Amino acid sequence: MSKTRICHLTSVHPWADTRILYRECASLSKFGYEVHLVVANQKAGTFPGVQIHEVHAPAGNRLTRMWSTSRAMFHKALEVDAALYHFHDPELIPVGRRLQRRGKKVIYDVHEHVPNQIRTKYYIPSLLRPAIANAFDWFEKRMAKKMDGVVTAVDTVRERLLPCNPLTVDVNNYPEGEIIYVEKDWSRKTRDVIYVGLINEIRGIRELMDALALPGSWRLTLVGTFGTPDLEKQMRQHPGWNRVDYLGQRSRSEVADLLAQSRIGIVTFLSAPNHDNNQPNKLFEYMAAGIPVVCSHFPVGKRLWTRRPAVSAWTRPAPPK
Repeated sequence: MSKTRICHLTSVHPWADTRILYRECASLSKFGYEVHLVVANQKAGTFPGVQIHEVHAPAGNRLTRMWSTSRAMFHKALEVDAALYHFHDPELIPVGRRLQRRGKKVIYDVHEHVPNQIRTKYYIPSLLRPAIANAFDWFEKRMAKKMDGVVTAVDTVRERLLPCNPLTVDVNNYPEGEIIYVEKDWSRKTRDVIYVGLINEIRGIRELMDALALPGSWRLTLVGTFGTPDLEKQMRQHPGWNRVDYLGQRSRSEVADLLAQSRIGIVTFLSAPNHDNNQPNKLFEYMAAGIPVVCSHFPVGKRLWTRRPAVSAWTRPAPPK
């Protein structure tokens, strides 16, 4: 008996994205499905139980890239010929609808509150952001009604879309039980503070650099990629960079080892609509690794950890002191 074929699609996320590859694709494979993952404009690796396909679209401006990438993703999706498609980016909504018109079942995975995210997009003129955010809010809800299912990453987004589609569930970004974090004697830990994840301004990198420039001896282990090459260049020129150990992107097993070597995890995102009502992945992973967390004073996070006062410290991400 042949396995049911499921195809995940992402035009924006890295192929080894924790939520997409590990939490969803790998889980489906373990349950006996034939799993495919289509990614765009990157060199993908290999992963047991998941067939990974790459598409490459011509470079251009943001709109050109979105159009050409979506077109390439659609054709590759048809080539895979799955029974069910599960896409992860708002720009792929038209691809999902086209697949439905071909008789396919389609699930929309909503990682963020996208209208709130639009309100903080630096590349959109500030005067246009509210109108674009409101227009997308209407469009996304209308499209959610037409999907065969909706999956969200946080309960606040599920509550927003559940009235549009009763087949809306949340799959939270909690660490899987099989992740093994290596316990290390605290007297032998070699790293002071660690940050793991995307590095950009809205996530507080400037404030972290400013804090490092203040008198002190603690060092920051920085793991992840910068949002833009220009931001990386600016941070490397910052006085606080002298106390940074920048390791770039690392595998999950390497991150687990780095967390075991660290004394404190830090998640000092700046206040923004999505941050105020979201659950940062790394916050869970720091806690699963058994290390204290310094976290921004956000309502959702504080509510989740009020029962663990000895584990976390809550702070305002600015000013750096």
